[in-house]
Amino acid sequence: MGQLLSHPLTEKTIIYNDYSAETNLQLVVPQQQKQLFLKPQRSSERLHRLHLRRHSHDNKAGGQESNMGSVPESNSVVTGGYVQFYNCVGSMQGYRLTQEDSHIISNNDSQLTVNFRNPISGVQETLHLSVFGVFDGHGGDECSIFLANSPNGILKWIKYTFENHKYGKYGNQSEQGGPIKRRFRTIEGLVSQILKDAFALQDNELHSHFANSTCGSTAIMAIIVNGQMLYVVNCGDSRCILSSSDKCIKNMSFDHKPQHISELIRINDDGGTVTLGRVGGVLALSRAFGDFQFKKSVAYTHSQLNNPGGVRRFVNFAESQVTVEPDILAHKVDYLKDEFLVLACDGIWDIYSNKSLIQFIKYHLILGLKLDEIVTRVLDHGIANADSSTGVGFDNMTVVIVVLNRPGETLDQWYAKMKSRLEKEKGLV
Repeated sequence: MGQLLSHPLTEKTIIYNDYSAETNLQLVVPQQQKQLFLKPQRSSERLHRLHLRRHSHDNKAGGQESNMGSVPESNSVVTGGYVQFYNCVGSMQGYRLTQEDSHIISNNDSQLTVNFRNPISGVQETLHLSVFGVFDGHGGDECSIFLANSPNGILKWIKYTFENHKYGKYGNQSEQGGPIKRRFRTIEGLVSQILKDAFALQDNELHSHFANSTCGSTAIMAIIVNGQMLYVVNCGDSRCILSSSDKCIKNMSFDHKPQHISELIRINDDGGTVTLGRVGGVLALSRAFGDFQFKKSVAYTHSQLNNPGGVRRFVNFAESQVTVEPDILAHKVDYLKDEFLVLACDGIWDIYSNKSLIQFIKYHLILGLKLDEIVTRVLDHGIANADSSTGVGFDNMTVVIVVLNRPGETLDQWYAKMKSRLEKEKGLV
């Protein structure tokens, strides 16, 4: 297996965002990536062969703090005016012919800032969103790259839906600002609907580019609002899990598979079939961006189905054979207990169970390894378990570890805290 591990296809891209003053990084761009979709690099970023780290800059722009989960200075993780969560990304093409995974890290000085009309509190707020996402492409890398790197990618639509929603508060019939589409009792329900709207608009955008393509992409995204509320948005079979103290592991998403009864009913109702666990005998998941060959009954903006003279039946996007509607779980971050998030594509979960991956990470934290070294070992262990008889371990692999560091806590302090906590849990001290 040593020869396999040295194969060029198993070379890894490790992006270690520790936000230290010094910057040194490896950033490997797959040849298939379309230059049209690549974001311009910040002048503060330098490319090297080993690791990527970004400078922190002073934020001299003022702004109203959010009342929705607003975090005062003593309760926020801020460097140079930006909320930050240390993180590390690792990806590997593996034995696939192409790398079809992509990812998003919008954090620290690249975090998403939105102006939000909060109908629950009745005030206009400024929200700071730390966004982490993994996109597992299939049928080509076009969709996953577009989602992560296009100016019209998912960050654009998240910002748009937060700033332009038409929702109101349940029981309040005197709201101003135009017609109200729907009313909500809680801010969690409202934000969840806004994020669903963002996914729908993004899929409509993708249709204008890839309507005749067979490409598609799953999405797993962790969005932390003002450093307090975590929203995990899942569409497909990538996954997010949360590690907390006392060996607690919380599923923050659930896989969308065609054989699950709720998914199977929707597929059948739209005229589809599931054969050997695959939609139409082709697709091994039931929710995704793109895959427009399974969304023929959806009336997209650029679709001929909108023609009044058309005779074909069309359905709401959420009712198509393969839908882009995500599931969303909300979680209030508890900095005393919550430790880190793991987001990964199904190539990782083919190898690891939720429990085994958390144990793998924690074992190496006890040994004193840093995140980049741990992510490297996660990928190496995954490819070392490749099994040609089952196909396990032959997929692209992408994993993101997001540290839920306490307010004002440095990365070194978090490492020391985790090492001490884990040693006590295992009775080593």
